[in-house]
Amino acid sequence: MKHLLFPLLCAFFLTGCLEDECTDVVTYTAYHPVVLTAAEWRQDDFTATTPQSVCDPSAFYVYGNILFVLDRNAGLHIIDNSDNADPRPVKFLNIPGGVGLAVRNNVLYVNQYIDLLAFDLSDPREPRFLSRTRDVFDPYTDFAANLHGTGEVTIAYTEGPETITVDCNSPYYGRSWFLEDGFIYTTNRQTFDFAINTSGAANASGGTSEQVGIGGSLARFTINQGTLYAVDENSLRTFSLADPKEPEFMGITQMPWGVETIFPYKDMLFMGANNGMHIYGVSNPLDPEYFATFEHVLSCDPVVVQNDIAYVTMWGGADCGSRGDQLMVIDVSDPRDPRSLQEIPMSNSHGLGVDGNHLFLCSGPEGLKVFDLTDDGRLGAEVHHAPDFPAKDVIVLPAKQELIVLGWEQAGIRQYDYDAEGRPVHAGDLSICN
Repeated sequence: MKHLLFPLLCAFFLTGCLEDECTDVVTYTAYHPVVLTAAEWRQDDFTATTPQSVCDPSAFYVYGNILFVLDRNAGLHIIDNSDNADPRPVKFLNIPGGVGLAVRNNVLYVNQYIDLLAFDLSDPREPRFLSRTRDVFDPYTDFAANLHGTGEVTIAYTEGPETITVDCNSPYYGRSWFLEDGFIYTTNRQTFDFAINTSGAANASGGTSEQVGIGGSLARFTINQGTLYAVDENSLRTFSLADPKEPEFMGITQMPWGVETIFPYKDMLFMGANNGMHIYGVSNPLDPEYFATFEHVLSCDPVVVQNDIAYVTMWGGADCGSRGDQLMVIDVSDPRDPRSLQEIPMSNSHGLGVDGNHLFLCSGPEGLKVFDLTDDGRLGAEVHHAPDFPAKDVIVLPAKQELIVLGWEQAGIRQYDYDAEGRPVHAGDLSICN
């Protein structure tokens, strides 16, 4: 009996260790990547084409009467904005991969994935390509999130149904999407959008007088002291413009993780990060000097500065943090020792701009809000509200008393005039393609 029991126990335990074999037939939509080689996207043929509709605006910038709008993974729209009630598209430059841009003395600087391009804008209707500075941004950052290690870039996906058999022991069994061999398989379009954002598969010196443009509070490029600066998630990159036609990459200043925006003020740079505001001095433009960090709770964090007062919005939604929205007013008269003046609860606070005694705040689906500022720069009462446009970021043009507001997703761009009381009056729109 003892000899019989042993093989029976072995058979019992071995049977318990065997995994059930099963399969499931599932119909997925397969998204096949459309890929450009490095040689294809680096061909330096940027012949300006006729104006095209803006489809997915990701950044905007103003230089004189020209409004520039970057279209994510498509190119750059050049728009005559002399009359903000009737903006007129002028040209379109096929520059896929653009995230940041800035203009100085009629030279436009814009990234194309990991490269920096320069264009002559002496005639904005006929921009002329000047130079390409290669490999100055890191792959896998916001500048080149859809670039592969080989230099190839995914510019789009084509879709088609595909029925596949999934084994129940597969790690993909029961999942609504998965990535395999560069293909994304999903059960519906909404899941594809989530997969794109989650998997990363589609992941994007001075001394002379100068004229520079104006960017929004969410900008990643800026020009100060005759020098171009760019921020990615954890670094500040410096470019000499001693030869404006061929910018020279000077080096990297490493920063804590989470840097999102950059704003120039006097001879300083203010960087918004998801856990604080970093201040650097650029009196020596090619060698930024760390001054201080004003720490705050985890949040998305654009910043603007006026009269030694910094205004910082902190949005706790999405992946930005868990704490509620707020706006902070910070005294930066001593940039090595920034001090909090106010912390005000907000709702959906995003990009912002300031002019004199008014602060313009983009509040997402709640629209554009206008606040009074006291004589010492503190936030006063909300005095106006334009609720009919989902506002993400704003460029303030004090000389013209105009606002250019970038909307969320497919909302487009809306322009306002404003009076001495800061009251915004709708002037015109830049619509989005279907």
